[in-house]
This record gives sequence, structure tokens and C-alpha cells, in this order.
Amino acid sequence: MGYGAHIDTVVGHASRLLHLRAAKDNTVAQLEPYLDQTVDELFPVPGPPRDVRITRNLVDRALKASTLSWESQHQVVCDQYLPRHMGPYRKNRTAWARWVRPDGQRRRGCMVYVHGWLEPGSWVEEATLFRIWGKALDVDLLHVSLPFHGRRNPWRALFSGEYFWTADLVRTVEGVRQAICDTRTAIMWLREQGYDEVGVAGISLGGALTMQLACLEPLPDYIVPIVGHLNLIDAVEQALILRRMRRDLTAWGVDEPQRRKLFQRLGMGLHKPLMTPESQLWIQAREDGYIRAEIVRRQWEDWNRPNILWVDGGHMTFPLHIGAMTRRIAEHIQMIRALD
Repeated sequence: MGYGAHIDTVVGHASRLLHLRAAKDNTVAQLEPYLDQTVDELFPVPGPPRDVRITRNLVDRALKASTLSWESQHQVVCDQYLPRHMGPYRKNRTAWARWVRPDGQRRRGCMVYVHGWLEPGSWVEEATLFRIWGKALDVDLLHVSLPFHGRRNPWRALFSGEYFWTADLVRTVEGVRQAICDTRTAIMWLREQGYDEVGVAGISLGGALTMQLACLEPLPDYIVPIVGHLNLIDAVEQALILRRMRRDLTAWGVDEPQRRKLFQRLGMGLHKPLMTPESQLWIQAREDGYIRAEIVRRQWEDWNRPNILWVDGGHMTFPLHIGAMTRRIAEHIQMIRALD
């Protein structure tokens, strides 16, 4: 085990300090509307964006950034879940994004960024990663907030993202569906603003969501999933950071074989890409403790071997390779533009 895997293990054990309470609602029996659906039925195309509000304060003007908000167009499938969506979770019905234009005006392309699980806001990326990418990639950036994170976090949640990925499986599936819906709405809005090219990059769980977008039309121009794969049930069963989810489901009588069957019927990990391998650039860690390399390689083969960059270390140490990642992403975007 290398240093990356060791760090992933330490972080996984430390996550117990966050996941102190069990999921409240056992919704396994309510999953029927989501099972055995086609990818287009599970993720219908949202309508065009409506009433997108753009706000900027003095700090935003200095940072050449804006805050976007709009009413999420996500439509809940499960009737039993709808009262929660409309009531206690009403804060989550507003979608938020940060729009960064390093030149102060629109560039040719914009990269939508989908963050990882538990992130409280976009300030970390804006202070670090976006400063690097804004210069090196020649793109504007749009950071989309995942459901139940940051400003969308219900007040009863102990921390950002607590409600997003749990043993409350109906809420989990609806959170994933809403994340895809809001990201697709953001892409539509960017195209309305006149961007010739809109790509999507995502990290960890955001990387899995980014991969899902490669299976849905209309497609983004390219994707860059970072330390993620679509076989989410493997992460549920293997990652230390998801111990609470496994424990709660087991307590409700849903053991590993049942969990694998449920996720298979949900289609997670089985959807096929509509995007060409040439339009994809995967960035994966050789010693990832949560997103196992052998599962990545299996999906990579199934997806006809997209472009891939392997970095040393694990899931939590990928920032050590930002330089190499940035250079490779810049090459990928230039290749996409040359093919246009």
C-alpha cells in the first residue's frame, strides 16, 4: 500500500466523526418508480433555464465572478418523497452556481465544474484551482452546487452534503437526478449566453456525475472526470467513507447482494456513453482507496478506451498533480477545438 492509499484510509476512518447519526427514513420499499428505467426515463431532458438571477458584490467584481441562482427544474418521481422535497427540503429547490470569467468578458469556451461530496462551497476552488485553470485552459468556469450542499443544505443537516448520499435511497437517487438536471440546465444557459464550447469537469462523486452526462443528449462538448467512475455500488461497498451508508442499510435488512441488485436495477454503472472516446479525458489515481483502479479499468474498456491520465497517489492526494493534470486538460481542450 502506497502513501496515497494510506491517506485515503486515514481520511476514511476520520469520516466517522462526521457521520454520527443514521439515516432517518428507510425508503427502500419506495424505489419501484426508479427501477428498470431507461437512462432517458431516469434523467429526462429539462426545459430551458428560466429566471436565472445574476448577482455580484464588490468582492465578486474584483474576482471577476458572479453568483447565479434559479428555480431547479427537477421533477420528483416518488409521490411519498414529494412532501419532503416541497417542505423541509425547499431550500434545495433553488440551484446555485458561481460563474468566473477571468478576462472580465465571455471567452469562447466555458467549463462547468461539478464538485465532490461534502464540499461546503466554491471558495476553495476559486482561491486555488480556478486561478490556475482560468489562465492555463483559456476557458471561463461555472461551479455548480450539488443538491443538499452549501447554500442548498437544509438547516437540520449537521454538515454540507449530509443528506446527499445516504441509506435513504429515494433521497439519494433524487439527489443524483437533481444534480444531473441542474447541471444540464446550466449547460443550456451557457449556450444561450453564446459560448461556442461547453465542457464539464468533475471530481470524485462529481466525476461520476460528469460521466453520466456523457450518456445523455444533448451532450457537452467534452468531459473531464477526475478520480471517479460510474460503478457507484462498488464505492458503496468498498469505501471507508461510506461505512455509515452500508451500516444503515444492513440494519434495515438490505445486505450486500440486495444492495448490488438494487443498484443494478437503478442502472448505475450500466449506462453506455453517447460521447466519443476522443471527447473524453479521464484522470485517475493508481492507489485510490475509494475509486478502485480495477473498476476504472473495467469501465474504461467498456467505454472503448477514452483518453486517460493516470497519476500516482490516491483519492485525497490528486491535488499534488494539479500541474500535470492542467497541462493534459489544456491539450485536450485544444484538441477538441482543432476538431471543431
